Amino acid sequence: MTKIAQMGHDGFARAIRPVHLPFDGDTIFSLSTGTFEGANLAQVGSLAAEVTALAIVRAILSAESLPNLPAHRDFAKKVKSKP
Repeated sequence: MTKIAQMGHDGFARAIRPVHLPFDGDTIFSLSTGTFEGANLAQVGSLAAEVTALAIVRAILSAESLPNLPAHRDFAKKVKSKP
């Protein structure tokens, strides 16, 4: 599970730039129920990285702004409205 979490961490690098800066708190946890014995570590780790990247992108695109804290969609509206 440690190795899968390490591999899943690559999803941060796929979706966030810059990534792995000091004090940014990028942490991934993994756990297992231990009920599936046919898992291939390389495949599961690759999928962990992919779903991590997709989850980050999905979160950014669906986030809503707070007072004095704009979300991505606020910046996207400004770009689209320019002539």
